[in-house]
Amino acid sequence: MKPGKTYSIRLKFMYNLTEGLDGFYLSTYKDKDGQVRTLATTHFEPTSARKAFPCFDEPQLKAKFLITITHSRSLQSFSNMPKKEESDVRGKNDQVRSEFMESLEMSTYLVAFVVCDFDIIEKKTDSNVTIRVIAAHDKISQAKFALDQAVQITQNYERYFGIPFPLPKQDLIAIPDFEAGAMENWGLITYRETALLNEEGVSSSLDTQWVAVVIAHELAHQWFGNLVTMQWWNDLWLNEGFASWMEYKGVDEVEPDWKMMDQFWINEVEPALDLDSLQSSHPISVQVQEPSEISALFDYISYRKGASIIHMLEQFLGEEHLRKGLEIYLKKNKFKNTVTKDLWNACTEATNNTKDVMGMMNTWTLQMGYPLIIFSRIGNSSVWNITQSRFLLAGQLNGTNSSLPASPYNYKWNVPVSFKTNLGHSREILLGSKDNDTSKVVTLDEKIKWIKGNTDGVGFYRVNYPTQIWTMLINQLNTDLSVFSGADRAQLIDDAFSLCMAGLLPVSVPVSLSTYLVKETDLVPWKIALRHLKSWKALLSDGPGGSAVDAFISFLVENIYKKLGWFEAGTHEQRLLRTVVLSAAVDAGLKDAVDRSKQIFTDVMDNQSKISSELQGFVYCTGVREGGEEEWNWIFKKYISTNIPAEKSHFLKALACSKDIFTLQRFLDKTLDKSQIRHQDVKSVLTSTAMNPAGTLLAWRQYRKFWDRYNKMFGDGMTNMGNIGAGIISTFSSSFDLEQVEDFFEKHETGGGKRAIDQAVEKIKVNIRFVELSAESVVGEVNIIVNRRKNLA
Repeated sequence: MKPGKTYSIRLKFMYNLTEGLDGFYLSTYKDKDGQVRTLATTHFEPTSARKAFPCFDEPQLKAKFLITITHSRSLQSFSNMPKKEESDVRGKNDQVRSEFMESLEMSTYLVAFVVCDFDIIEKKTDSNVTIRVIAAHDKISQAKFALDQAVQITQNYERYFGIPFPLPKQDLIAIPDFEAGAMENWGLITYRETALLNEEGVSSSLDTQWVAVVIAHELAHQWFGNLVTMQWWNDLWLNEGFASWMEYKGVDEVEPDWKMMDQFWINEVEPALDLDSLQSSHPISVQVQEPSEISALFDYISYRKGASIIHMLEQFLGEEHLRKGLEIYLKKNKFKNTVTKDLWNACTEATNNTKDVMGMMNTWTLQMGYPLIIFSRIGNSSVWNITQSRFLLAGQLNGTNSSLPASPYNYKWNVPVSFKTNLGHSREILLGSKDNDTSKVVTLDEKIKWIKGNTDGVGFYRVNYPTQIWTMLINQLNTDLSVFSGADRAQLIDDAFSLCMAGLLPVSVPVSLSTYLVKETDLVPWKIALRHLKSWKALLSDGPGGSAVDAFISFLVENIYKKLGWFEAGTHEQRLLRTVVLSAAVDAGLKDAVDRSKQIFTDVMDNQSKISSELQGFVYCTGVREGGEEEWNWIFKKYISTNIPAEKSHFLKALACSKDIFTLQRFLDKTLDKSQIRHQDVKSVLTSTAMNPAGTLLAWRQYRKFWDRYNKMFGDGMTNMGNIGAGIISTFSSSFDLEQVEDFFEKHETGGGKRAIDQAVEKIKVNIRFVELSAESVVGEVNIIVNRRKNLA
C-alpha cells in the first residue's frame, strides 16, 4: 500500500454466536408464559470487538461505522445510530435487512448491536434528542422511571458540559444476561435488568437509587469516554473516575431530596481508601500490555479513587474553575483521544494559570496509596506540626515496607489539608511532595480543645491525632454532635477503626467513639460504623468476640430502632437509614427486631399480607435463616418465577442466608446449571454464601472443586475468577486458612485476577494480626459499655 492513497478492504468472516458474556453473544429469557426467547447482543469493552469482527481493537484508533444487520422479520435490531432504512431480503420472505446511519468517529469497544423481540417507550429532550428505553414485553412497564431519569439527566449534562449530546438518539436497553452493571456504548447503552428496570411498590429506595445512579454514570460516559476517549487503557480512569463522580452530580440535580453528595463519601471515598491502603494496590494510571491486564483495571482505584480525587480537586480549585476546565478539555479534544495531562492542562488554563494542577495531581495519579496526616503538638505550646506519611493497613506487619515498588514521588503527595477547631477556626494548607515541604508548622489558639482534620471528608487521606485530642473529639460528639457534618462524623469513625486495624490506635478509641451513635440520626455515619462493626464480628466469630460485638451493636441501635419503627415513612434518606438499622438490629439478634421480621415473613409466606419494598432484603434473609427447607424452597420458587429484576436480586441473596450446610451446598450446586442460576449471578451466589458463617468454607470448597467449570463459564474469565476468589476469602483470619489460600493460588493461574487475590491475601494477614493482638481487647471494651448500660437500666 502506498502512502497518501485511500484503500478499501473487504473481508468476509464467520462468527459463531456463543453463550458467553462478551463479544457478540446469545442471551435468553422466559416470557410470562414460560416460553424461552432468545436475543443476540454485544459487550466489547475492553478487547472483545475483535471477537465479533476484524478490527484494530484499540481505543486510540477511532473510525466511523456503517452497520447492516439481516435478521428475522419477527425481531427488531438496534445499533449505535438510528435505523436508516429496512428492506426485504431477496428470496427470504421471513427476513429483513436493517441498515443504520453512519456513526460518528468512535473506538471499537463502543460499537454495539442487539437483535431481539423487545418493546420500546420513548421521549424527546428539550434539544430534540430521542431517548428510548427498550426491554422485554413483560417488563417494559418497569421502564418508565428510567426513561424520565435519562431525559432529565441528559438535559442537565448538556448544560453542565456546555456541549449538546452529539447523536440524534440515545437507547437504553435491558439485557437478561449481562456481566457488568451497564456498558456505555455510544447511543445504545446496555444494562443489567436490575440497573435499568424499576417497579414502584416492589423496588426499594435503594433499588431505585441504584437505577438512577447507573443511568447517570453511563450517560456521563457519552461525553467522558465516548466523545473524548483515553488514548490507551492506562488512563481508563479518565473514563470511569469522571463518570463515577458525575453520577452523583447527575442524580443530585434531578433528585435533590436524595442528598446524593452526602452519600458520595460512604459509597466512593471510603471503599477507595480501604483498597488503596494495601501495598498490593496500584496507581490510578498504570501501564498495561495484555488484555488480561486491562480487565484488572476495572476496580475501585480507577472508579472510586478516580472519582474521589476529582472531588478533592473541585474543592481545591472551586466548582466553577473545575467545570470550566472540563468544558475546555471536552471542546478541545472532541472526537479525539487524550492522556491525563491534557485534562490537567485544561484545568490549569481554567484558573488563568494560577494553579499548577498537573504538579499537584500527578502525585495522586502516578503513585499508589495516600497519606496519613498527623497533627502533633510541640510541647504544651500553641504550635502544632502537621506531617504526612503513607498509610498502610499492613504497615505493622514484618517486611511490609521493604517490598513496596519505587514511587516517582517517594510516597509523598501534594495534599490540600483542611481542618477546624472547637473555636470555629477553619484553615487550609497545602502540604507538598518535596522533601522540604512535607510538614508544616502552624500556630493555633492556646484555648483550643480539639482539632478535626479533613473538613467534610473531602480530602483523600486519613488523619491521626494525639490521644488527648481523640478524647476531646469523643467528648464533643457525646456533648453536641451537630458541630460536625455527617461526613465529618463518618470520617472520624472510619479513621478510628482503620487506624486501629493498622495497629496505630488502641481498640478503646473506636469503641469509645462509637458510643455517641446512640444520638446519631444520619445515614452515612451509621453505615460506616456498622460496616466496621460487622467486619469485627466476622473476624471474631470463632470465639466470644462475635456475640460481644452483637451485644454492642444492639446497644447502639436500640434508640434509633425505636425512633424509626417498621412503617414506610419519611424522606429518601430516612427510608435508607431505616433499612440499614432494622437489618443491623435483626442481624445482631435484637429480640424485638428478630421476632417482627420472622412474623412479617410468615405472614407474607401465608399470603396474609404484602411486604414493604424497603424490608424485603433482610426479612427474606431472616425467614430463610430462621426457617427450614420449606421456607428456602418457597423463596427459590419466588426467585424463579418473579418477573421483577430487583425482587429477583433480593430473593437470590436471601437464599444464601440458610444455616443448614446441606441446603447451602444445594444452592451452590445450582450455579453449575444455567437454567437455575444465570452465569451473571454466579459471583453473587458464591460471595453471598461465603459471607454467611455457615457457608464460608462451603463456598471456598465449591470454588476450588469446580475451578475449571467456573473458569470456562466466564470465557476468558481469569479476572472474574480472581475477583470471585477474593470475595470468598476476604474474611479469613487464621494462619491455616492463609496457607490453604496461598497453596491453591500458587497452582492456579488467575491472570488479570492476580492483583485481586494478592489484595485479599494481604487483608487475611492483617486480619490474622488483628485477631491475635486485639480479640481480647474488643471483648473487654465492648463488654464494659454493654454491662454499664445494663447496670444503669
